[in-house]
Amino acid sequence: MKLVKKLLFILVIALIAVMISYFARVNDTNVTLNLIFVSVKDIQLWLLSLFCFLAGVIFSVLAVFLDIMFMSGKERKLLKELKKLKSELSSIRNEKLNDISESDLSENGENLPAKEVVEENQEQI
Repeated sequence: MKLVKKLLFILVIALIAVMISYFARVNDTNVTLNLIFVSVKDIQLWLLSLFCFLAGVIFSVLAVFLDIMFMSGKERKLLKELKKLKSELSSIRNEKLNDISESDLSENGENLPAKEVVEENQEQI
């Protein structure tokens, strides 16, 4: 299976190389590029297209990288807040359980019949 993936990858790379060479052959005319401060004369159209494509790839990778960095910072902040909220929730639960165990169980324990009375009732049944 890995061999098939490698062969498919090589095939895709070869196909891209053929497409680029065909594009270069068809668009081999020279053009003049006028930028604001610089003018480039007699640059081939396919080379200009390739530079523009590479510039787009570089800027896209940079934008994604910056976005990932900002998201990881937000993720760290949210995980820290989540940990704090979990500990707070745990402490509130423990506090409520301690209140219940101390107050309700002692009150209910006084109202429950004695152990001997329960045993006598079970013998009668």
